[in-house]
Amino acid sequence: MSGIAQLFDNDSPLGRAVTKAGTYIAVNLLFIIGSLGIVTIGASLSAMYYTLMKYQRGGGEINPFRLFVKGFRENFVRATVVWLGALCLMPFLLLEMFWCSQAAGVMHLFLYALGTLFLVSAVLLLYVFPGIAAFDVPIRRQVLNSMFFAGKSPVTVFLLAAFVLVPFYVTYSFMEWLPLWAFLWCCFGFAAVAGVQSHLLLSLYAPCLAKPEGTGTDDAVQPVSQCSQRTEEKRILKDMKRLGM
Repeated sequence: MSGIAQLFDNDSPLGRAVTKAGTYIAVNLLFIIGSLGIVTIGASLSAMYYTLMKYQRGGGEINPFRLFVKGFRENFVRATVVWLGALCLMPFLLLEMFWCSQAAGVMHLFLYALGTLFLVSAVLLLYVFPGIAAFDVPIRRQVLNSMFFAGKSPVTVFLLAAFVLVPFYVTYSFMEWLPLWAFLWCCFGFAAVAGVQSHLLLSLYAPCLAKPEGTGTDDAVQPVSQCSQRTEEKRILKDMKRLGM
């Protein structure tokens, strides 16, 4: 019996795997519930990233319900403003691109400019909501930070986009398996995608975040020079407030 007890102990590999799976399932369900209002999707996204980043950096058990609610409440205004702005901007750009594609002459050339603007906006959105979860700065600074991190690692941009687009592409490419896809998305799909993205982004954020609690290091804000040695990086990161994780 002692062997079986050790197998299911919280510190055992199986116990940690079950705990991790339960955390992701709980966060996924909370995200779905928080997104039912449509307008609240932005705040729900930021709360999901907030919870998963705390979990990944903490390396231990967390209360996903408490953290999600905290992240939702603290980031609600900024995340909602960004989300509503995206809801207005992205469809507008798509509509303008459609009209320009039907036009001839000079108007048709605007299609490329609008396409570039749409692509840049989409890339920034990949960074803005996790950034809202990680850094307590105004929206304008959040956008600048997103531009900085996107430019710092183009490979990460590609990976972030791939982990969003590929699962949705597979889902809609095999509609005969829709019940299975629906079950997976409702169970843990959104949190799994956000979890992978959080892991990628934390590698970029790490130099400018407070050390996790319990590491024996000071949580005070470090000098900007420790985050970056370049003038442009200092300008962009100078007023980042570290998230106390």
